[in-house]
Order: sequence, then structure tokens, then C-alpha cells
Amino acid sequence: MALEYLLPEYVKSKLDMLDITLSSLRDAIRGADGRTLTDVYNVLSTFSGKFPAAVALADNLANPSTTIVGSALLGWDGSYFRRVAVDTSSRLRVVAEVVANPSNLDVALSSRASESTLSTFSGKFPSAVTLADNLGNPTTTIVGCANLGWDGSYWRRLAADSSSRLKIAVDADNIGLLKDTKIPNPLGVITNLDVVGSTTNALAVVDMLTPARQPYTIQGIAVSTTEGSTSIAAPGAKILIIKNKGDVDVQIGINGAVPTTNPLIVKARTYKVFIHKGITQVNYKVASGSTTIDIEYYN
Repeated sequence: MALEYLLPEYVKSKLDMLDITLSSLRDAIRGADGRTLTDVYNVLSTFSGKFPAAVALADNLANPSTTIVGSALLGWDGSYFRRVAVDTSSRLRVVAEVVANPSNLDVALSSRASESTLSTFSGKFPSAVTLADNLGNPTTTIVGCANLGWDGSYWRRLAADSSSRLKIAVDADNIGLLKDTKIPNPLGVITNLDVVGSTTNALAVVDMLTPARQPYTIQGIAVSTTEGSTSIAAPGAKILIIKNKGDVDVQIGINGAVPTTNPLIVKARTYKVFIHKGITQVNYKVASGSTTIDIEYYN
């Protein structure tokens, strides 16, 4: 084990440096001009007087008496900070960006906006009226509008024919050209559709909202696992609607027995619409259980 100590001579040399009288220490603290703690207190009191006395804040607080502190405002000119200038009336001096007047404005305002000119302009608008549900058409200026459509790369004008009807082009990628379009049907492509029930065959659109003929309706047909059928008089139904009102799917046969493989299905609580050149018989059954159907058709 080893012990280590400071040399006594070293300690004495450091203590000798503290050999100073109290009066000398006092004079060192007070400085050359002999400032006392009272002097320091008086100086701090004077400094404190540069600020206003503490008051309670209120909406109607009067202006306090306080020291004014100057602030030199500087602006950046792109390279240096420069003092912001004012005139002798304390108004800020500014330099406006120089912009030349357009040639058509270099005239007297009276010749541009005279009372008669503004009155003529005002006549382009209708008189003010109270808005009402039965308000008549106002007499006003017609403003043209050029309708444009976007083709994916450019805006192009919408085209119209000489009778003011909008011209359209059918997108062949989506629905095909109308002249070559075939209408899909669960029973195959429609051909020779007898729309009016006569010897004339045609393909036409039938308005389901306001049909030319009243529909025939057979309601409350009970359907079980034993196949049943309903006959339709010639020339047959052109539009057939089967409504399944129960909770079991119905298997359907058109103009014959229900197929044993992949029969037509009218799902529970749904209805299905068939378009055909002439349906004279509807067969129906369920795989299990029972349900009720309604048949509606146009012939």
C-alpha cells in the first residue's frame, strides 16, 4: 500500500498568496472611486425608474409614462441593409415600380367613362325585379357560349347539324356501332322480332312506362316440386316478366318443359324480364319446398 501527500512547502506558498488585510480587500471591491453598497443601490433605483410603475391591466388603461426607445428601421436592397427614409413631415418615402401606361389609357377619363357611355352599358342588363316562382322571362342581352369537349389531348368545339341537333359518335370500343349491334338475350340473339303481333317483323324499342298495350297479369301461381305450366295465346308474349315472391329459387322453361340441365332461374324475391318473338308457354318448378310467382306479359 502507498500513501500520497501534498508537500508542506507547496501548501505554504499558496497560503502566502492570501496574505491581505481586510481593508485592502474592501478597497479592492469598492474600486478606485470608492463606491459603497449604498451607491450601488442608488444607481439601481435610478435604472428602475426608467420603467413605468406596475398597474392592473384594464380595457380603459391610460397611456403609461415610460422611456422612449429609438429603433432604426433597415431595408434590404439585395446586397446591403439600408436605413428606411422619411421626409421632414415624418412620412415614409417610397419609390414606386415604374410601369408604362397602356396606350389606350393615355386619354381623359371623361372620354372613356362618360355618363352616356355608362348608361348605354347599363342598358345591356335587365331591370331589377323581385324574385318569385312565377317570374316571367326577362328581357336581356343574349350572350353566346362556345361549348367545348376534351378529346384527351385538345379542346374541340361540339358539333351540331343544320337543324341545331347535337352530333354524337358512338364509342365502338364499348358498345359497338349501332348498325351492327346485337341485343343479348338469355334465349339467344333476337331475330325477326314480332313487335306489334302482326305479320310484320321488326326490331324496336318498347316503352315500358307507357306501353301501347296493357299487360296481362296472372298472380299468385303456386309452384312446387311438381312441374306446372301456364299457356299464353298466340301470337305469344313479346315481353314476359316473372316475379318470384317466395324464398325459394324457381326453375323456368320457355315454350317447353323445364330443362334438366342448366334451366333458367328466377331467384327468390327477384323478378326477371324476357324479350322474345313469341312465348306461348311458361313451365316452372322448384328443386325443393315451394314458392309463389306472378306472370306479366305483353303480346
